[in-house]
Amino acid sequence: MIRRLLALALVAIFIGAIAVDAASHENTQSPANASPQASPAASPTGRSVSVANSVTIELSDAGFDPVYVESTNGHDLTITLVNTGTRRHAFRIDRYDINVSLNPGEQTTVVIKSPSLGDFPYYSDAPGDEGMKGMLVFYI
Repeated sequence: MIRRLLALALVAIFIGAIAVDAASHENTQSPANASPQASPAASPTGRSVSVANSVTIELSDAGFDPVYVESTNGHDLTITLVNTGTRRHAFRIDRYDINVSLNPGEQTTVVIKSPSLGDFPYYSDAPGDEGMKGMLVFYI
């Protein structure tokens, strides 16, 4: 009876090791399998960053940099906005009533206090900035 239990335990360990090995190879086959990964349909293309308490977002004639920002909730997030472009750009997040316009070379800081969980698009509605958008994500 003890031999049978020992044999079953060894078989279970062996099967578990195979499953772990297969899972680790699955995640290393390509960057597309990396986790966590934002859905390409849900977020704009461009540089992504994960931040704790602060982030700098550049507003340029080519768009926002970064275009995808993720941070944990439960603490304030300070966002420094810098217009590196040659014309006026805006930064809006409707959920937090943020509406900032900056001339070339200007910079300002906004603070989101106690953000809630979720995905919050940011965008520019300045003339010529059609399609200029990004995504701010707060997670646990």
